[in-house]
Amino acid sequence: MKRSRLLMFFSLILTLALVATPAFAADPNPGSGSADVTVMNADTAGGGAATVLAQYYSQAGTLSNTRQQNVNALGSYQFRAADSGLPDNWVGAMVLSASTELAATATIQWSGGSAGDGVEADSYSGFASGSNRMNVPFAVYAPNAQYTVISVQNTESATTANITMKYYNRAGNLDATITDSIPPNGQKMYDLHVPGAKIPVWANIPYFQTNGNWTGALVIETASADQKIAAVANNFWPRYSIAYNASNRGARKLFVPSVERRYTNPNTDAGWLGFSITTIQNLGSTNTAVTLKYVNKDTQNIDLTVGPITLGPGVAVGCNTRSGGAGCTAAATYNVMAGGWAGSVIIESTTQDVAAISYSIRPRDNEAGAYTGADASNAGSNTFLPEVYQIGGSGDARTLWSLLRLQNVSGNSATVQVRFINRDGTVVNAATQNISIAGEKSYNFNLRTDAPINLGGNWSGGVHISSNQPLAVVVENLWGLSKLAAYNGYSR
Repeated sequence: MKRSRLLMFFSLILTLALVATPAFAADPNPGSGSADVTVMNADTAGGGAATVLAQYYSQAGTLSNTRQQNVNALGSYQFRAADSGLPDNWVGAMVLSASTELAATATIQWSGGSAGDGVEADSYSGFASGSNRMNVPFAVYAPNAQYTVISVQNTESATTANITMKYYNRAGNLDATITDSIPPNGQKMYDLHVPGAKIPVWANIPYFQTNGNWTGALVIETASADQKIAAVANNFWPRYSIAYNASNRGARKLFVPSVERRYTNPNTDAGWLGFSITTIQNLGSTNTAVTLKYVNKDTQNIDLTVGPITLGPGVAVGCNTRSGGAGCTAAATYNVMAGGWAGSVIIESTTQDVAAISYSIRPRDNEAGAYTGADASNAGSNTFLPEVYQIGGSGDARTLWSLLRLQNVSGNSATVQVRFINRDGTVVNAATQNISIAGEKSYNFNLRTDAPINLGGNWSGGVHISSNQPLAVVVENLWGLSKLAAYNGYSR
């Protein structure tokens, strides 16, 4: 039987590339980080346990260690960094394989950094395979304010990946083209705030000279069809950070399950409970016009339509529910959504495929989380969420919980069942939810409270969602009011 394979890449113990001496002393510093990977057996046919093999590859592509674990059907297991058997300062990638289909999520915990409370968290999902092209809709270097680190993994075991990285600024210009080679099974990190031979010289770029920062998007391509890669981006601010999966393809229509605009006082940073930035990148070779429709989660109404916005080839735009955004719209456009809004977004493009990411920043709590916009081809009737929590007392006493954001990507009403699965694969039957979601609308579950889902207050496990229409699902995990990490569910 052919083995299923998932690709995860990160530093397991300490990401030295992210805590090296900054190019500018006041640049954000996330501190030290370690990544735990939670894998879920996506077998819905009731088969037996699957043996999951975890292989740890160094940046040079050499096998550093292996571990294996039996995981029951629909069960899950966390490969902790502390149990990996790897030394401190190890940086590399992880490949998971089994005889059944797998879903996996990596969560990086940061501590000792420049965040207001010294802690941050990020998550992203595993890749089932590599691609000849990866698209990074949001990348930035702003001295003393924020920067992006892009990790690229060669997913092939016998072929060197020769890559070309093209940097497009928000004005539509190609500012830099950089080439590099990554060995088989190897990985490289491109830290935009640390000068190097494979990083653009920002001081020489007119966009940086004019704006004092560089903001834009990347297209990363390999030299031939047999060379395949995967990519993840991390972005760091002084008080929070995000991670998100790069896209290997786009679509004319994308779905963004979690967007917010919440405040108690819009005139102060601390008065903002949460706002979202949705960034769209044109993947085509000619101009396209994009429109964003903001759908209220409670009323299911389209409260706001932004656009059309013209995007040139490779160019990205960010639409911010707090400030509007250059090239998107004025801040006042979002006033119609008032200060307690949450919902989803539908992105439509006229003539070219687009990719998107969305991230939410919660200034009061020094936290942020990001995920990748979904198209109909990566939504599905079965969705798997490996890392879900309800821990601690209810409400304000809860210390770790999950928000589940479900979006129906079809035009038809969806009949949906949500099952909460213990780590051993058994179902918490009393918690099962049966709901309906109208076409292109969304539905949320907040596990901070015990209603309607009470998992006993000390629960961690996975979730299996089945539907008669394709869904896109995002999970947001919150550690009290100090850390937030979001990830895309795996759908088929």
